[in-house]
Amino acid sequence: MSYTTLKAAKEDAGKLSLGNGKMPGSTFATDAFACKVGDKLAKVKGSVCDSCYARKLQKLRPSVNQGWSNNQRLAVQLISTAPHKWIAAMVFQVEKAAIKSGQPWHRWFDSGDLDSVEMLVSICKVAKATPHIKHWLPTREMGIVKAYRKQGGSIPRNLRVRLSATMVNDTPVTSAKRLGVSTSTVHTKGLPYVGHQCPAPDQGGNCGDCRTCWNSSINVSYRKH
Repeated sequence: MSYTTLKAAKEDAGKLSLGNGKMPGSTFATDAFACKVGDKLAKVKGSVCDSCYARKLQKLRPSVNQGWSNNQRLAVQLISTAPHKWIAAMVFQVEKAAIKSGQPWHRWFDSGDLDSVEMLVSICKVAKATPHIKHWLPTREMGIVKAYRKQGGSIPRNLRVRLSATMVNDTPVTSAKRLGVSTSTVHTKGLPYVGHQCPAPDQGGNCGDCRTCWNSSINVSYRKH
C-alpha cells in the first residue's frame, strides 16, 4: 500500500500539521478529550493535565476541535481495520512534511495521546519506515507502553518515547528505564527539577535550536505555565 497524494493520505488517516510554530517539523494532534489517563488526570488538582491547554483550545476554537477530533476518529478506525493503510498514509505525510519544511523532526500528540497498543505498534512502524526522521512521542499511557513491551515490541532508535510524570513537581517515572523509554516532568518556576530544563519559556515559547526532546535519553523538565 502506498500513497501518491497528500489529500488521499489525510482523508484516510488524519492530517499532519506544520502549523505548530513552537517547534520544528511536523506534528500530529488528536482529541484531548479522548485521552484515557489524561481524562482522569484533568480532574485532579495539581496534575500535569490539570488546566490542559489543548482542551482549552478545543473549547475556544471549533475548527481546531473539529480537526483534532477528526484525526482521532480516522486514526482509531483505520488502525483497527487496516493498520498497514494508516502506516502508509503517515509515512507519506511525515516524509512530505520533512521535505517541505527542511526539518527532519516529528512530534506525535501535541494534543491527545496513545489510544491503544495497536496505535503504538503502528507509530513504531512509521518511525522504522522513516529512519532519516527523528520522532518524539510524549505519553502518560504507561499501561499501553508496558503492554507493548511485554508482547515483545521494540522502540526504533529514531523514536524517543517519553513517559510523563503525573503530578507537577513529581519525580521521573521510575519504571521507564526498565521499559527502555525516556521520561519528562513538569516543575514550578523556581523549584528544583531533574535533568534538562526546557528552554522554551525563556525564548519566546519556541524550541529554538534545542532538540533534546527528540535526541537525548535525559529527563526533560517543562516549566509549568
